[in-house]
Amino acid sequence: MNKIAFIFVLLSFCLLTNFASSQNLDSEIDKLYQVNNNEPGFSVAVFKGDKITIEKQYGSSNLDYNIPVTKETVFDIGSIAKQFTAGAILLLENQGKLSIKDPAYKYIKNLPRYKKGNPTIEHLLNQTSGIKEVDPYLEVCDINWRDYIKSSMLVNIITNIDKLNFEPGEYFYYTNANYILLASIIEIASGMSYEDYLQKNIFNPLKMDHTIVNTNVYRTIPNRAIGYTEDEGQIYKTHQYGLFFAGDGQIITNPEDMFQWHQNIKNSTIGTPDVWKKMCTKAKLNDGTIINFGLGVEFETHNGYKAMGFDGMISSGFVSKYLYFPELDLAFFTTQNTFDWDFKDRFFKLIDLYIQTKEENSPIYKPVKLSNKELKRYEGSYIYYYNDDDRKANNIKQIDNQLQVFTLDGDKITELIPLGNHKFLFGEEGSAIVEFSFIENEKQYTYDDFENEKPWLFKTFHPYQHSEKELKEYEGQYFNKEFQISKKLQLENGKLYYYYRNGAWKKEMNSLSKDLLEISISPIEFIRNNNNEIEGFKIMGLLFEKT
Repeated sequence: MNKIAFIFVLLSFCLLTNFASSQNLDSEIDKLYQVNNNEPGFSVAVFKGDKITIEKQYGSSNLDYNIPVTKETVFDIGSIAKQFTAGAILLLENQGKLSIKDPAYKYIKNLPRYKKGNPTIEHLLNQTSGIKEVDPYLEVCDINWRDYIKSSMLVNIITNIDKLNFEPGEYFYYTNANYILLASIIEIASGMSYEDYLQKNIFNPLKMDHTIVNTNVYRTIPNRAIGYTEDEGQIYKTHQYGLFFAGDGQIITNPEDMFQWHQNIKNSTIGTPDVWKKMCTKAKLNDGTIINFGLGVEFETHNGYKAMGFDGMISSGFVSKYLYFPELDLAFFTTQNTFDWDFKDRFFKLIDLYIQTKEENSPIYKPVKLSNKELKRYEGSYIYYYNDDDRKANNIKQIDNQLQVFTLDGDKITELIPLGNHKFLFGEEGSAIVEFSFIENEKQYTYDDFENEKPWLFKTFHPYQHSEKELKEYEGQYFNKEFQISKKLQLENGKLYYYYRNGAWKKEMNSLSKDLLEISISPIEFIRNNNNEIEGFKIMGLLFEKT
């Protein structure tokens, strides 16, 4: 065999081997994204270097008409939109129209001058502003997610909450509120609508021809996927149409357009290299701690390789994730039109088909032995409630030489593994650390499972069941001055109800402790005057005075 013939045979063998490997890879991806006939689907893409090496679609984009997902199908990518908001802010800075060091109140005129400090645009971008999440306040303000919700409504709520969770830059705390404010800053600084600015300065120059900001409920969007959720084996249409705001989400796109955005982050197609370097640099807290968040970008590690990207989850029916591994010049993007809490498991199985695991070091905890008497010291009922929808309550009991955590209904959550110095691991497989303290005989503990976030503080409370006579005391009309809204509490058949929209619907209030009841979104703390009469209540930091 001559040299040329040998090279030809070798090339043929290599091509055949690669083809077989590619076929096997296709088959493995197909297994991950199997769907039944006329079920919501997926659009999956892998970017390697300057090419889309895999692009595959599965399932239906619209179950009413059994329309298949194709390359042209566009999905709502949820919070991945925050990358575009951050990019727009940095382009405006590059154009000399703002500085991310500016205080946010320079552009949001009604933003309070907070006692704990004034957040900058940069604090909003890297989620360290301390501004409270707006979402849970919608229910307090009688706004339903099925309503038409405008940006001005949300900004009004944000600017009427005059307390921060913490000093700006002290902790990382992810909220949509930060990015809703950033969208307003883009409009004020540019003199254009948020949608028009992104279209002119990002989508058009990057040739993202299938991408739009969707803030018009009446708009017709070609090839749009409809969102669904599954409940007990039934699939329901849960697509949201009435969101007239942006900044935190509401961008609709497809994998091929996301590839153009990905290439821009790598190659600075628009703006300058400094713009995208700043976006993709980890932020620092006030004490110098480096966090896994940049400006609209989050960082994570998988199989020992560092990556950056974002994910978006919309309970109305969409989930997406974009993740880029710079060391390998390899990126993954998947999007789907059904809400799924377990989507990350499938996503990382896709990555595992491409990336082998490096050696990773996990924290090593050494349990200690505590006597039953020592364990009993930590028993009690504890509650954490913040001025948003993060609220928990539990009972901790010493059983069978273990400290066990239960819900208030008696369901076991986990065990606490003693580590010494009043510290415990929250479950053998967990990473959260629980640390108890004793202040003037009052027990409390912190729960720390969120890197660089403020730990949750659980305080002792004394469970209490109100009598019908006691519940009667809470009846009446209550009024909040900031939002000009009224709430009615009324006793019916021995139960106290919290009314929405002047009685349009109601929720039962349940006892927690003396003068502390709850509805699904938050505890409600009643306030008494010097005569021991009810004069108001607080919910999520908002005061409602009895009228």
